[in-house]
Order: sequence, then C-alpha cells, then structure tokens
Amino acid sequence: MKKLILMLNVIMVGSFLMLGCRNEKKEFDLVTAKKAIQERSNIYVDAVNKKDSVGLSHCYTVDAKLMAPNEKSAEGRAAIQKMMGGWMKTGMPHLSIETVEVWGDDNALTAEEIWTFKDKDGKILDQGKAVEVYKKEDGVWKLHRDCFNSDMPMMK
Repeated sequence: MKKLILMLNVIMVGSFLMLGCRNEKKEFDLVTAKKAIQERSNIYVDAVNKKDSVGLSHCYTVDAKLMAPNEKSAEGRAAIQKMMGGWMKTGMPHLSIETVEVWGDDNALTAEEIWTFKDKDGKILDQGKAVEVYKKEDGVWKLHRDCFNSDMPMMK
C-alpha cells in the first residue's frame, strides 16, 4: 500500500510539474512592434538624408530584396547599397516616412508606410506608399522585402 501511495504522489507531483512547465505563448505586442518599426524607419531616413548608402544598406537583411518601380529588383545588401548609392549621387531630396500600420508576430512583421520627398524649401516633389516585410537579424528588425511606388501621376 505504501508503494502505491508513493507512486501516486510521484505521478501527481510529475503532473503538476509538467503543467507548470508547459509552453504558454505570450501575446505579441503590436503597439511595441509598430514603435520598433518606426524607430527603424527613422534610422533609414537618417541614412538617406545623410546620403549614407552603407548605413542604409545595413537597414536591410543580408538576403533582402528592394523592389523599386520601373527597374529590376536589387537582391542582397551589396546590390541595395549600389542602387541606393546611385540614387544618392543624383541628389536625392529630403525623405520622411510615417508608419501607418504594422501586423505580424515574432517571426516577421509587415508594415504599411507612407513616404514623402521634399526639396530644401519644403515643396513636395514626390510621395507614395510602401509595403515592407521585416524580419529579425541578430535580434534587430530589418527590412527583408521592400516594395514602394509613387502616388504621383506618370509623366507622359
């Protein structure tokens, strides 16, 4: 009888320990995620406005893809640096970005953003929207896929 009681106690203690150790999924905080993406966008904007193509390229994952309108995609950090560096050499105007919405989880985030290019006097030269996929690289959210287009009518 003592063996039976001992076995039941071991089973009960083991059961409680297993229940206590179960993997409870923590709810993902999208408000915090949106703030993190806006902070990353601010770093991106600073690099563009300083004409820092190297710093800008490090806003992207190693295997990122930049899908700009009217040209082939730039795949990988080096290609993105080359594309953006070329644009910067032509005299890119001042950029601003606003994060509109973010959705996703710990694995990947998708962001809807609006962007504006202004000249030195504040006149809007171009504006549009972007859909971007972020993924963590070395614990930091970075652009993994970047696709954007203009709201301005096409020139004829």
